[in-house]
Amino acid sequence: MLAAPRLVVAAIAGGATGVLVFSLTGAGLTATPSPGSIIALLAVTPKGGYVGVVGGVVAAACVSFLFAALLLKFGRGNDSAIEQGGAVRRAASHRAR
Repeated sequence: MLAAPRLVVAAIAGGATGVLVFSLTGAGLTATPSPGSIIALLAVTPKGGYVGVVGGVVAAACVSFLFAALLLKFGRGNDSAIEQGGAVRRAASHRAR
């Protein structure tokens, strides 16, 4: 179970923003990069395409961060699952001793 499932929306919004920037700038790659590796992404970027690719990555990261910050701020008083999870974990470790 996810601690904050609403953050999936932030990841989707960031991904959609990245795809939009790639489409608007005509950015593309010469091969499929390794997932999660910015170095691999830049390694397969064609010459002259760095602005669009880096712009899309930066835009996606900014939108994901902003959405996540807003979603966590709006749910601050309503969702204490993270604090409860920590309390349950501490109680279980004390019982195990």
